[in-house]
Amino acid sequence: MALCLAPLYCQSASLLEAVEMGLQNNLSVKASIKGLEESENNIGVSRSKFLPSLTASANTNWAENNAIRRGEKDTTTYSQTSGLALSLSQTIFNIGDIYKYQTAKLNYSAEELSHEDKIQSTIVEIASSYFEYLKNNAQIKATEVELKSSASREAQMRRNVELGNTAGSEMYEVIAQREEVSNRLRSLRKDRDVILNDLTLLLQYPVTPSEDLLTRAELDQFDRSQIQVLITDALRFNSSVLVARNTLEVTRQGLKESAANFIPTLSMTAGYNYDYTHDFEDSDDAAATGNSDSANIGLNLSIPITSGGSDYYDYQKSSKSLERQEILYQETLLTTRNEVNNVLMSINDLSQSVASYQRIIRANYASYRGIQRAQKLGTRTITDLLAAESKLFNAVRDYQNTRYDYMINIINLERSKGSLSIEAIQKLAPLMTKMTPQTEEELIPMHLLE
Repeated sequence: MALCLAPLYCQSASLLEAVEMGLQNNLSVKASIKGLEESENNIGVSRSKFLPSLTASANTNWAENNAIRRGEKDTTTYSQTSGLALSLSQTIFNIGDIYKYQTAKLNYSAEELSHEDKIQSTIVEIASSYFEYLKNNAQIKATEVELKSSASREAQMRRNVELGNTAGSEMYEVIAQREEVSNRLRSLRKDRDVILNDLTLLLQYPVTPSEDLLTRAELDQFDRSQIQVLITDALRFNSSVLVARNTLEVTRQGLKESAANFIPTLSMTAGYNYDYTHDFEDSDDAAATGNSDSANIGLNLSIPITSGGSDYYDYQKSSKSLERQEILYQETLLTTRNEVNNVLMSINDLSQSVASYQRIIRANYASYRGIQRAQKLGTRTITDLLAAESKLFNAVRDYQNTRYDYMINIINLERSKGSLSIEAIQKLAPLMTKMTPQTEEELIPMHLLE
């Protein structure tokens, strides 16, 4: 697997392009497609029980017989026996085969649902990794600005110490903060490489995101009526719910298969045999040399009486399995409802947090600028300035985290609804914009100060 170690070897991709590439190349999706094809062949295996079975056989035997009698000449005879056989069998009535065929079709439906779930989970993984990269990239940008500010302050402080304007002890806090920011930046860059490697594994091709979330993207909340509609849709179309419902049907069909063991079966058989015998020593003897053939047709009725209780216990086992699946289905419904509720609460909370962090950033920025001026006048200490700067940058990072976490939760909501697809990703396009190189480093995003 090639790693995205340099921009030269990385293809820039939008969110939609990354998802499309992943669905084409992802190994788990490819394996899921093969499982779907395998399940389709199982339908053909079950359907074969309704078609006739024809068998042909041929045989040839050579024999050497030695007879040794006292006082007589030894005799040796040779003979050959050949035969052909053709047999036909056809099931006329076997309710168990019908139920097994229906079960095979249900299993194919289950494999289709599983494949659809695999597609949705792959989209979630790709989209989440994409936004995690953007989140990490925003953290790196903010931390780079913070490091530049720390390095500039350290250089200024060293100059002041050399001139005797500042006590040398104040240098320690400045140096400690710069090292702390430097360590954080190094860890963030390592995390970025990890995210790119994960994205490469999902797509089987090295890419870097080329789109970013709009700075003024509207991150709306959901009201009560929308929440109710979303929960209703999830209980109908959620992948886990559909799989649990299908599993329930398969188990119910298994109960019918077990009950079929108590029902008689009817089948027909037909056969034709041709035999040829030749004795090489007595070729004139009609008994030693001759042809024979035979044909037969049979109608077979099989009535089950007892099997040591195995059929009875198999039926009881299937009955308990059905009861268990009914309970699991109800649990899946409740779990899905709870999952959608939790995602919606997270989305609404993140939406409110964005506006709150904007106000926090504005307040921290005003505080930082005031303390910065006061520190130059000597009324505030360097400790106060460093604390104010840390609060400001932490608020910026929290703000960026909140925006990207909102988008990740939107993706998770689409999957919970069972509607996550290429079309759902396309609907996010208005919230994305082409990523442009940072031309001027700002302390904080300027739109937050407007």
